[in-house]
Amino acid sequence: MFRSLRVKQQPVKVVPDSPSISAEQLSRDAGIPITLRQINSLPENAKRRIYRPLLPPGLLVQFGIDPINWKGPNGDQHIRLKARPEKNGVSIAARKASDDPDDILFLELADNAMNGIDLNLIVINDPESPRFCTDQDEQGQPTLFGTARRNLGEEERAMQAGLAPAQTRTSLRASRLVFEHLETFLATLGHRAYFLEPLTYASAWVFEQRGFAYVRGHELMDDIHAEFQPGGRLHGALDSSTPFRQPDQWHTVRGRAWAIQDGILEVIDARWDGLRMVKQVGRHAGVETFPEANY
Repeated sequence: MFRSLRVKQQPVKVVPDSPSISAEQLSRDAGIPITLRQINSLPENAKRRIYRPLLPPGLLVQFGIDPINWKGPNGDQHIRLKARPEKNGVSIAARKASDDPDDILFLELADNAMNGIDLNLIVINDPESPRFCTDQDEQGQPTLFGTARRNLGEEERAMQAGLAPAQTRTSLRASRLVFEHLETFLATLGHRAYFLEPLTYASAWVFEQRGFAYVRGHELMDDIHAEFQPGGRLHGALDSSTPFRQPDQWHTVRGRAWAIQDGILEVIDARWDGLRMVKQVGRHAGVETFPEANY
């Protein structure tokens, strides 16, 4: 299902051209999608009301954050909302304390050219877990999640601690809850699907578990699984030449992800690039490229 999903080259225009929302538009047809750009044209308090459901109240309360006013016990602000007028995107972040280096939850959404919504970034961190500086190299330069440069020492420490590539902390294991709130939000706006590009092999597997299918990249995922089997080229390249290429790593999602982060796809003349996934609101696609996987 969805394995060969095709995207129209000339999408049908279903979103009104108006950059703002009127009561007349809202009352005319409840099924017409509302864009983020239209929401961003509203006054600040109206935007806060609309974007507030993106943050699970129970998750905020767990860290002492009021889910209505977004403040902590001392009255300080714990939520950052970036939704500028005339812009087609929004980011919302929750932080346990203003001086914490990482967000508890970060979401970035944007309108796309297909009249839909892209989930550009989702980060869920346990702020009380140990931190690994995989986001900066030894000179303090940003690694951009390991795509621009790497901090091999911190990556090895993170891997040994059970983290996946691009993680600085252990996850709160709340992605299912966050996606439920995200889909309720999108359904309220009239959107039936949303898209993303998985940053790592591990994140692609997690998104499969949450019901996503592939617009691009299903064949690559199948090739990766086949080549990690005994006798495959990726399996053979797990030769202990680096800490990220140990012979037993083919058994787990996380082990494969670290080997891919280390560039092992070169042996099959492939790169981790260009994958795109789609999720229909309320539906699970049933895609499984690593059957019976151990994370």
